[in-house]
Amino acid sequence: MVWDGMPPPRVREALQGHIAGLRKALEGSDWSVLRQGAGYVLRGSAAAVDTEEFRRLVAAADAEPEDEPAAALLRAALGLWQGDALTGVPEGELRSTLGAELDEARLWAVETLAEHELRSGRGAAVVRLLEETLASNRLREPLTGALMRALSQEGRQAEALEVYHETRQRLRDELGVAPGQRLLKTFEAVLRGHDDAPAAPQQRHRPSTSTAAPGPAAGARHSPQQSPGNRRPTPCVIPRQLPRLPGKLVGRSAELAWLDRECDAARDGYGMALVTGPAGVGKTALVVRWAHGVAERYPDGQLFADLRGFDPGGPTSSAAVLSGFLEALGVPAARIPEDIGHRQAYFRDITQPLRLLVVLDNAPSAESVRPLLPTGSGCATVVTGRSVLADLVILDGVAPLALATLSRDEALQLVEAMTGAHRVAAEPGAARRLLELCGRLPLALRIAGARLAARPNWSIADLAAELEDERQRLGMLRMAEDHGVAAALSATRRLLAPDADRLLTLLALHPGPQIDALAAAALLGCGAPRAHEALGTLGVYHLVEEASPGRFGWHDLVRLYCGELLDGEVGDDERGRATTRLLDYYLAATAEAGTFTRSSADVGFGPGGVPPEAVPRFACAAEALAWYREEESAVQSLIGHATKASEYEAAWKLADNCVNLYLAREAPGTWLECAQAGLGAAEHLADPYALTRLHYAVGSAQQARGRLPEAQHHLRAALRFARDLPLGLVRVRSGLAVALIHITLGEDAEGLACLESALAESRALGHIPAEALTLNNLAYALLKGARFDEARDAARQAVALLSAQPVCRAYLAALLTLCEALLRLGAVAEAEERLRESIHLCRVYDYLGYLVSATHWYADLLEGLGRDHEADVQRAVAEELSEGEPDSWTVERTSPAVALWSVPVAPVVPADTDAQDEREA
Repeated sequence: MVWDGMPPPRVREALQGHIAGLRKALEGSDWSVLRQGAGYVLRGSAAAVDTEEFRRLVAAADAEPEDEPAAALLRAALGLWQGDALTGVPEGELRSTLGAELDEARLWAVETLAEHELRSGRGAAVVRLLEETLASNRLREPLTGALMRALSQEGRQAEALEVYHETRQRLRDELGVAPGQRLLKTFEAVLRGHDDAPAAPQQRHRPSTSTAAPGPAAGARHSPQQSPGNRRPTPCVIPRQLPRLPGKLVGRSAELAWLDRECDAARDGYGMALVTGPAGVGKTALVVRWAHGVAERYPDGQLFADLRGFDPGGPTSSAAVLSGFLEALGVPAARIPEDIGHRQAYFRDITQPLRLLVVLDNAPSAESVRPLLPTGSGCATVVTGRSVLADLVILDGVAPLALATLSRDEALQLVEAMTGAHRVAAEPGAARRLLELCGRLPLALRIAGARLAARPNWSIADLAAELEDERQRLGMLRMAEDHGVAAALSATRRLLAPDADRLLTLLALHPGPQIDALAAAALLGCGAPRAHEALGTLGVYHLVEEASPGRFGWHDLVRLYCGELLDGEVGDDERGRATTRLLDYYLAATAEAGTFTRSSADVGFGPGGVPPEAVPRFACAAEALAWYREEESAVQSLIGHATKASEYEAAWKLADNCVNLYLAREAPGTWLECAQAGLGAAEHLADPYALTRLHYAVGSAQQARGRLPEAQHHLRAALRFARDLPLGLVRVRSGLAVALIHITLGEDAEGLACLESALAESRALGHIPAEALTLNNLAYALLKGARFDEARDAARQAVALLSAQPVCRAYLAALLTLCEALLRLGAVAEAEERLRESIHLCRVYDYLGYLVSATHWYADLLEGLGRDHEADVQRAVAEELSEGEPDSWTVERTSPAVALWSVPVAPVVPADTDAQDEREA
């Protein structure tokens, strides 16, 4: 645990060195480290350990029947804390287990203290504590309820209701769930002005704060326990990720019955199975067929991942698979932890209460599988692999099944399914001979059946006679590992037309899991129709499978075979030309996709030699983003390949093209990885232009992740490199980002100085949207500094600058900032007028997010004026708008500081605004 599963090579010496250091540090104290048995023990008084003292005080409070003494004990216990648990300990298993347990115990103490004070009528005494605790635990409903009750006791009912609405929105946006019944009852009580909100149970299970190394007890997978703070909601999304059923499946009744016993919902086994066997034996087909048959018995969904254990580019990382699983279970991308240990813990927690089926295909090792195992006793996991994966069997209790070739009857059924029963009935002897020549291996039989289907004038005897030739048969029928698969694939290759054959060879250069006709055309150097035909031919012979309309994936063993062909038959010159064509294609395609997400001042980098018909065309941003989600892994891999091949210019431009696509998806984690890869390539070139754009991209991503010092470093680097370049808009954006970081950190003077500089730069450029954006952020900073007059003036300037242009988000944001400044100055009448204007414009231009926010703010204003009925009407409208939102859109209470890295693109103004106004009225 100390080294997070990766101890140094000389671990004993390292441990002894640490022990010596501890002993030296403890000299002169009441503590000592002694050798005991096979390890060491720390000797000293438990009363001197903060966790032990905290535990003692909490236990004493738990036993105290009176509220006031219990509250005093809990305040003393919480006074021992000086930050999060294990601050300074590196991220890893220790932090994610023991640290999480300690933090949960602290939260329990805070909630219990609040309950004692609320029962005594002293809710005001814990308002500050609850606000600070809720700020870092924003989805914790008991904290929200306690704070609402405390605020209500203090007479701050409006603030209590605001706390509820904010938590409700976060639960919806981040987890896709509604508030629980207790929180709803608290809201109803506060709304009525009654202090009869439901209290937390007086006797609660207190979370453990044991300092023992955590680990699952025997059978824990089948008797799960959860601490209250780690409980995850049932996912709002039910994933259905199983691949479609392959056609013409026969036999395997005994193996299907074995899977039922081990992994069905009403199983006898432990719910974990491993299916192994030689290449082409039908492992995946068997498991997918079984999984579809039992899918309805796993009501929380089915997850599927191809771990690509034999891919030349390496297997799929467990971190990437976990990320995909969590997103499939409804976790927003921005909420997925970056650390693999935390990501794994999150997956374990969220699957604990579920009945979920997980299929992990083509596993390369036990280590790649363990992080992906769900923990719920109602879950089942089936793994396929070519090797035995003995560690999974010995250490994890996975039940193994060695899959053999088909029986004679099953093999004959497969041939009948492929060629037609009438042909087998006409040549029974030749059919039986064919089975033996193919070794009853499903892949070999399918290849033979495909040849017969493609040549209806051939007899089965003709094909059997051809396979009698050992030069064609030995490789295909050899059952030892790769030799048999390579031979089987070679037999299929002989049936391909020239374009399909060449594409099969060049597929090894494509790093993604799927390919479409345009990418195939780039590899082949031909037009899309020819490439589409070649892909279709490969699909007929099962060398690729159509995963979705127009997109083809291929088995990892086929990919291995393609790599062998590439190495043996394609020279360096031809390989280089094909790779360059592929890079050019993705540069042009990502530039085209980016036209829907970039501002007009951005530039997309695409090679001039790619004809328009060779680039995908998109009707809208949604189509462009959907295309990029499919191509993301290929593009990211190409950036890395280009960098390794010293194609630095292509690498940084490709990364730069992708940045706006990530911005539109609001996925800062992946965006950061892509931007960092591009920055690495740009640093090799030392090109100031490239360095400016990529430093800005990395800084923006770091800012989105909340890593403000790192963000500030990169953004300042962007400013430095852009100093002598015609990149004024980048300088403005970088300056705005640095300013907001300063303001967030409480460095208001520095933030205002950056904003003034950005304002001067935008005015020198004559770029009105940038100037208005800067003024709006300046108004936000001035509001934060309580300089309300200046904030009002800056917001009015921003509104005036944009009033002559088509209404855009920047204009509405500035209008709302102006409303806030007017309210702070007591100009209620003008603020109401501006809010009504905002609501009207939001409706006309269909800006739903701003409409919800403006309507909420208007309701608050009306309530403050004592116009409660009107306020209730507006709040009901806002709630109705929120409920009717599309699933893909997130409602937010809009901050006056709008997006810093993209100037919004104005929508088309409706032609008949008078008619629109009449309809709105």
